[in-house]
Amino acid sequence: MSLPQLSGVARLIEDPELRFSASGGAVVKVRLAFNSRKKDQAGQWVDDATFFVRGTAFGQAAENVAASLQRGMEVMVVGRMKTESWEKNGEKRSEAALLVDSIGPSLRFATAQVEKSNGQGRQEFQQARQAQGATSADDPWSTPSQSQAGGFSDEPPF
Repeated sequence: MSLPQLSGVARLIEDPELRFSASGGAVVKVRLAFNSRKKDQAGQWVDDATFFVRGTAFGQAAENVAASLQRGMEVMVVGRMKTESWEKNGEKRSEAALLVDSIGPSLRFATAQVEKSNGQGRQEFQQARQAQGATSADDPWSTPSQSQAGGFSDEPPF
């Protein structure tokens, strides 16, 4: 059995948040809003229901998302839906999440110049963090991953 797929046009409601794990793997979080529109009785287009979801991409895709996309952009996205569960203060919680397989700007109302990635994003990010004086002790992502620690956590990854 596989996870259900989602594909559609969404809008980024925050700038992508790029982090790196202790092992150096890139992870980006994007908050997305999928809107539906309909015509009202006067024939004007109005926003109807909105579905908000947190998307996550990994590796080179994560670095490319952080370098290319920003808040407010309309994007085409394809991914797999899953339910993330955790416990906080003794209360079980869960929410829908999207494992992003592919994401890019919609060209309906914008233009884009595409460049092949050189994979240098991680080095540039680490250099910028060093220039800001950030240490691994300041970064919660610098702890060993759960798979390295030999187990799983009930805490959400973000």
